[in-house]
Amino acid sequence: MDQRNAERKALLKKVCEERYNKHFKSWEQLAADPSNLRPLIVNDDHHFIYSIVYKVGSTNWERVIVQDLGGFKNVPNQKLYSHKALKWMPKFSPSEALQKLELYTKFIFSRDPLSRILSGYKDKFVDHHNAVFSKMAQFIVKNYRTDSNTSPNITFTEFVRYLVDKAGHRTNVHWKPIHKQNLPCEIEYDIIGRLEDAHEDIPYVLKRVGIYNLTDYGKGPPRKTSNDLIVKYYSQLPKDLLHTLYEIYEPDFTLFGYDMPETFTLESS
Repeated sequence: MDQRNAERKALLKKVCEERYNKHFKSWEQLAADPSNLRPLIVNDDHHFIYSIVYKVGSTNWERVIVQDLGGFKNVPNQKLYSHKALKWMPKFSPSEALQKLELYTKFIFSRDPLSRILSGYKDKFVDHHNAVFSKMAQFIVKNYRTDSNTSPNITFTEFVRYLVDKAGHRTNVHWKPIHKQNLPCEIEYDIIGRLEDAHEDIPYVLKRVGIYNLTDYGKGPPRKTSNDLIVKYYSQLPKDLLHTLYEIYEPDFTLFGYDMPETFTLESS
C-alpha cells in the first residue's frame, strides 16, 4: 500500500509539473487567506486534514469525524456538513492554517470523473429532489432541451449540455472538477485514495492517521463495481459532447491516473 500511494503521489507531481505548473501559490500564500482552503476539514485531536470531494464517499468521512471521533450520534446526513464537529480550515488564522498544513497528515480521495459526474446527476435529479435542484432542472429544461419532451425530469444528455456550456455551471461542489477546488498541485497530499480501491485505501488511511480502531468504516466486504451504468448513460451522448466533457475534466483524469473507458472513442462525429 505504501508503494501504491507513493506511485500515485509521484504521478500527480509529475503531471502537475509537466502540464499544470502555472504560477501555483505556495502554502504561505494559501494560508495568508484561509478561504483558499475551503475544502479542508481539520481534526486537531488526531492531526489530520481531510480534503473533501463530494460524490467521493464524503458523507461517510464526515460521519467518521462527527460521530466516531466527535461522539455525536444519529446525525442526519443533511446536517453533517454544517456540524460543529467539522473544523473547516477557513475558521483558522493564517498562522494556524500554515502550521496545520506543514505538520498534519493530509489526505484526499479521487473518483473516476465520469462516475462522479453521473453520481451527481443521479443523486440530485433522479433519486432525490429538493427545491434548489428542482429549480436548476427547470432552467436546464428551458435552455438545453432540444426535443418535444414535456417531462420536468432532465435527461443525462441535457445535464451534460448544461455542464459544459459555461464554467459557472460547474461550480456546484457535487460536480466541480477536483483540480478546481482541492488544489492537488499546490497541497502536497500525504495520501491519495481512490474510491475504486476503497476496500483497501480506507483502512490504509485510517491506520495512517491513527483512528483505525475508533471506527467501523471501511471494514465491510468490498462493494461490487461495474461499468454498466457508465456505458448506459455515456453512450447516450453525442461524441462531440463527450469529447467536450472530457476536455473540461481532463486534468482530473490525468492527475489521478484515470482513462476513458475503451467503450468510448473521443473522435468527434
